[in-house]
Amino acid sequence: HIFERAWGVRLPPGTEALSKVGKAVRAKDLQPGDLVFYNTRNKPYSHVGIYLGDGRFLHAPRPGAKVRVESVETRYWRARFNGARRLDPPTF
Repeated sequence: HIFERAWGVRLPPGTEALSKVGKAVRAKDLQPGDLVFYNTRNKPYSHVGIYLGDGRFLHAPRPGAKVRVESVETRYWRARFNGARRLDPPTF
């Protein structure tokens, strides 16, 4: 929803499909707007958030729950990190 509102770009549904868009980014090179992926259900790329900068990311923990900001540095998220992707803004 955020990328569609900001850039007019509709991303594919599902975290696995999202894990293939853009280009791979190392955790140490994260920039605001990068997608961060986690293995939260014993399945790679089962959860995704948007990196905000300063070690924080935005995500919806589950359907119907409030969207929240968390640290990528907590033990829980560090142990489940699967990678990150960067999408280049469209050129108009």
